[in-house]
Amino acid sequence: MEFDLLVKMQPSRKKPNPGDVFVVQPKNGLYFYGKVIKTNMPSKDLVILCNLIYIYKNPSQQVVMPTELNPRELLIPPLIINNQGWIKGYFKTIGSMPVTNEDLAVNFGFKDFLTKQFVDELGNPLGYEPELWTDYGLGSYGVVADKIHKILKEDQNL
Repeated sequence: MEFDLLVKMQPSRKKPNPGDVFVVQPKNGLYFYGKVIKTNMPSKDLVILCNLIYIYKNPSQQVVMPTELNPRELLIPPLIINNQGWIKGYFKTIGSMPVTNEDLAVNFGFKDFLTKQFVDELGNPLGYEPELWTDYGLGSYGVVADKIHKILKEDQNL
């Protein structure tokens, strides 16, 4: 699978924390906000601890800390990722805001193609098809880049 890349910003040795707000830059001068919802998630199926993140619809042409991020306005389904986006400089943390009950109430899940079931971020069966979903597995900044670039190709208004 070939990915369109993100623009590299500042590498960070700081691990993400719940509530961290970060930006990704799919092309120069275009930023999308992200928020870390959970970190250090153990999983019975994935070998390392991982993070649950949201990426939001509202793009910006400059890096400014938003006053709010609406979990009903996600650009892509929530993703399970490692820390490589921060370590390599493709995700830049710009501040923090609390993870809200509204953040935690988003109806999302993941499709486990081995079991053919929808699961939560820990790999537990949901028993229903969630409103938002993507493949179950550990991703990195490349998966984020690929999903954002697909949206940008489809929606010329972003």
